[in-house]
Amino acid sequence: MISATILNFPRKRGRPKSAHRGSDSGTPELVMKRLLGETAETLDLCLERGILTSEQHWCGIHLRWLYTLRHGVPSVRAMDPTHFGGIEIKIDDQEWRIAREKEYHEAIKKIGVGGYTPLIMGICVYNERPAFLKARSGKLIALSKNAVVIIENLRNGLDILATHWERRNSTHQ
Repeated sequence: MISATILNFPRKRGRPKSAHRGSDSGTPELVMKRLLGETAETLDLCLERGILTSEQHWCGIHLRWLYTLRHGVPSVRAMDPTHFGGIEIKIDDQEWRIAREKEYHEAIKKIGVGGYTPLIMGICVYNERPAFLKARSGKLIALSKNAVVIIENLRNGLDILATHWERRNSTHQ
């Protein structure tokens, strides 16, 4: 009679763990872009560099949010409108949506009076970056007259929205 031998398997099963070498910060190209501030949003970059106050920054973000409610996200994408991807669709609150659209249109009218709409929409909604923010330096040194005008118009337009939305020196962050 042949006796069966019992094989002892190690307690750990499956694929061996790979050696962790710290956190993965991405490719060298991505790391360089992050260091140069090329991956940051324009509004965040303006706040970081002291061009905008926190109230002005909030107003820019809020305007973008209102825009996306009204028009959707301003980007190129392919989508099938007949397929909802398994997402449960909430019943839309029409009164709330009408109030937000009214708020959006009032904001556009307010900044339109001073002629700030193209600049504000370009920076806040479409994330366009003015030339002076594309500089390699994180500091604002020797700004051209054009850059000073752009900054002043951006601040003025967002100040109009801050006053309209009563965000002046408030703590609603």
